[in-house]
Amino acid sequence: MGTVFTRIIEGEVPARFVWRDRSCVAFLNITPLAPGHTLVVPKEEADHWIDLGPGLAAHLMSVSQVIGKAVQKSFEPEKVGLAIGGLEIPHTHVHV
Repeated sequence: MGTVFTRIIEGEVPARFVWRDRSCVAFLNITPLAPGHTLVVPKEEADHWIDLGPGLAAHLMSVSQVIGKAVQKSFEPEKVGLAIGGLEIPHTHVHV
C-alpha cells in the first residue's frame, strides 16, 4: 500500500488537481494555511527530498514556481511561501 499521496495520484482518494504531468502532480491542500495552498508531489515515492534525482528535484521547483505565480496573481498575498515537506507523510512534497 502506497502513501496517501500515491493513493491521491492513483485516484483512490479525491483531490482538486491544478497540475498533472508525467513526473508530478499538484493539488490543493485539504487543510490550507492560506488561500491557494497547494502541494506539489512527485509521482515517484521518495521519503526524503535529497533522494530525488536532480532532474526531478529541479522539475518540482519549476512547477512550484508556476503554481506560486498563479497563487500570487489570484490571491495577491504579500509573498508566496514555499516549504519542502515529508516529515508527516513519507512522500516528498512541496508546499506552495
